[in-house]
Amino acid sequence: MNRKSLQILLLILCLAVSAAAQVNLNAPIPVDPNVRIGKLDNGLTYYIRKNSKPENKVELRLAVNAGSILEREDQQGMAHFLEHMAFNGTKNFKKNELVSYLQSIGVKFGADLNAYTSFDETVYILPIPTEKKELIDKGLLILSDWASAIELDPAEIQKEKGVVLEELRLGRGANQRMRDRYFPLLFKGSRYAERLPIGKKEVIENLDRKALVDFYEDWYRPDLMAVVAVGDLDVDEMEKKIKAAFSGIKSKRKNVERPDFPVPDHKETLIAVETDKEAQLTLAQLLFKKPEEKYKTLADLRKEIVKSFFNTMFNARLNELRQSPNPPFVFGAGSFSSLTRTKDAYSMFGASDPQGIKTTIKTLLEENKRVKEYGFTQGEFERQKQNYLTNLENSYKERDKNES
Repeated sequence: MNRKSLQILLLILCLAVSAAAQVNLNAPIPVDPNVRIGKLDNGLTYYIRKNSKPENKVELRLAVNAGSILEREDQQGMAHFLEHMAFNGTKNFKKNELVSYLQSIGVKFGADLNAYTSFDETVYILPIPTEKKELIDKGLLILSDWASAIELDPAEIQKEKGVVLEELRLGRGANQRMRDRYFPLLFKGSRYAERLPIGKKEVIENLDRKALVDFYEDWYRPDLMAVVAVGDLDVDEMEKKIKAAFSGIKSKRKNVERPDFPVPDHKETLIAVETDKEAQLTLAQLLFKKPEEKYKTLADLRKEIVKSFFNTMFNARLNELRQSPNPPFVFGAGSFSSLTRTKDAYSMFGASDPQGIKTTIKTLLEENKRVKEYGFTQGEFERQKQNYLTNLENSYKERDKNES
């Protein structure tokens, strides 16, 4: 499925024609002027934005440009395991002191304090109350410890192995278990097929502390990190605090280039069928891989708007089918989206009972072919254009009510 085959009405492509005569579409997409972006001498990037809702709270993030995709064979699961260890002892918060301290100031583990590990990044999430300035200082100290001073105590590693192995055994639900089984086919021929974030049971069971330390010291380094602070804050003051907390962090080893990993195309159609006794519904997914598109200029932004129009109008059609007297599915959707850092995709989803899944797939393909051959109607386009403009207007009116 390529862009040429999707004959979206030419009216959509005219969306910005009148403006294009006056606007340089080669100009870069502007950054929100309320966001302060800076880079420290050690390479760490920071993003700061004042946002007053909710009051007396700031959302802090430490984003590390490193995930399971960077693991060696003997490190499969180490990116995720390291995320766990960040809560089990750092230079300034020994063993369980970190969670106890945060709970004492009203930050609950799981509900507020959290983290996640994916193929390409690890992100730590820390909301902090701002009634007292020292709480912000402590919050930044925690982020700084995660960035460079996780202790990785052997006894704590041994204890955490059981937690991670249990998480691996339970699989975090049916959808997660099935996804982990079909991902190797979805990413066939790429490193993504071999580096699921949860890791491998045998690697975790025989965890080598050196392998964990190697991953931490190789990839947790300033040039691969960003600190984000959004909330009820003074931007100038927060910038000073970030500089003070993070400027002294240095790479523990010689920096090597952080590689990206391509997902190859393939001529044949790949098919995966997965089942799980705890699955709540039957879901079909049709996915068409396509080259990655980067969004840097206003022309790129215009393309993104065209895609968003397509997504919404196509899904409106599927929703009408869902509400028909004899619907072909209980849910259906289609969209252009990112698959990995190096690959985009056009995908369609449909959910039904097991006996109806063939009809679901047939309907999704038929509706896609209908758009491919005939596009959308004038009425569909005008409705979407009005909805789009209305949403923009409402977003502008509510701009001071956005949650951090």
